[in-house]
Amino acid sequence: MTLSPTLHMLNTHGTVHGGIIFSLADYAFAAASNSNCKTAVGVTNTILYMSTGLADHQLTAIAEEVKKTRRLAWYQIHVWSNDELCATMEAMVYRKNENFIE
Repeated sequence: MTLSPTLHMLNTHGTVHGGIIFSLADYAFAAASNSNCKTAVGVTNTILYMSTGLADHQLTAIAEEVKKTRRLAWYQIHVWSNDELCATMEAMVYRKNENFIE
């Protein structure tokens, strides 16, 4: 997932607001956890901010499935501001029985 920040996404310091970075990571998490068409709902996540997202940089979020059981799955999401890692998220989903696409 990629995002090019716009002016309304910046905080008072002129850098990308943490909520924007969180939303991008959460969106990548949702896409990854639902990619097999089985309904998955978020249970928990934790984000660590390591550096600022700069206004003139493209943000990229990459989600990786770390482990999956019948009911739970864990993900690691990295958010990059150009070539610099700016945040990591650890997240878990509950995997429901039904598929959202037949």
